[in-house]
Amino acid sequence: MTQTSKHIYFVISVQHFIPTGGIGSFFRGFLRMANASNWDVTVVLDKKPFGQSRELMEASTNAKFVWPATVRSYAEHTKATQFKGEQINQAKVANFKDALGMALAQREPDHILINTPDAFQSVEELGLQDRFRTTFYTLHENLVVPPGEASDVFAQEYNEFLYRIPSVPNVRIATQSNFNVQRMNALKFWTSPIILQMPIPDAELLLPYTGPRSGVLFIGRHEPRKDPKLFVKTIAATGLPAKVLTNKRGIKKFQTLFAKHGVTDFEIKGQITGKEKTDFIKSAKVAFHPATSESYGFSAMETLAAGVPTLLIEEREWWRSFAKDGVHLTSAGDVPSELSKLYATAKPQNAQIWAAREQGTQIAWQAYI
Repeated sequence: MTQTSKHIYFVISVQHFIPTGGIGSFFRGFLRMANASNWDVTVVLDKKPFGQSRELMEASTNAKFVWPATVRSYAEHTKATQFKGEQINQAKVANFKDALGMALAQREPDHILINTPDAFQSVEELGLQDRFRTTFYTLHENLVVPPGEASDVFAQEYNEFLYRIPSVPNVRIATQSNFNVQRMNALKFWTSPIILQMPIPDAELLLPYTGPRSGVLFIGRHEPRKDPKLFVKTIAATGLPAKVLTNKRGIKKFQTLFAKHGVTDFEIKGQITGKEKTDFIKSAKVAFHPATSESYGFSAMETLAAGVPTLLIEEREWWRSFAKDGVHLTSAGDVPSELSKLYATAKPQNAQIWAAREQGTQIAWQAYI
């Protein structure tokens, strides 16, 4: 592939800069691609990393990091929005502006890639989109799904801010699938959105696997949108063994949910990455992702890339992002029977398809950046 030297600002909040989160996973895949493409990456953060975010920073030795020297507290914002729904955090906006100023003083970018709405406001207030190529990557569910399906966790003012982003001049929207473009057709765009797949964060997913395969895999946090209750109820109804890949806080919640439904044959892994994670995914016989809504469906991307037969619910239409990727479908009322049938007949899928797709993803990003 063509090697091109570029400097990218990857603008992301510390809140989302975690190894197993969706945006953190996107970062890991992007950084791997950037290293292969000879790009320099400066990660612009709203504050100094800590905990999981520090772990991800320390593991990302080929990136530079910038955060403000003096950080404004988010306590007042949290208190003010506690019962009103999440809104743009003006203290975070100010922190991002300071961090961007520091980054600019060190080296200007060829491209600004924004992954956090609060960071978008910072870039816009500084007018950076008029000076440098700027892309907002659609990892926020409420920007992708139709307004009537938007999560009510966020205040209406927040949603209106999101809906305005695509219309801002000199800002390009990038998304993961043609289905997402269709879902966003009610929005006004400054220019047509571009489809750019997420690079696979763990390249080991594409390597051959010859170990044992058993169990039905669930990937995701224990939260209503991922519908862990339906997953566990289905496991209880089918009697199939379960595998769960979640974060640390989700381990106990899943243990409690399994116990509630009398399920004893399960294995849970919390917050793992690298070979441990990819081996765990590939060791599953099938995957079942019952999420009610997704901005894309990164969990399905991972299991399909690993060659694990993947079952999604037809009425939950986010499966359409994977319509041509060999995904299996079931109606909501037939989940137990269809999962049992798939489990009985499942064979590993051809991972070479995804290896070629990953190469195409990197070529598309290189052409765009």
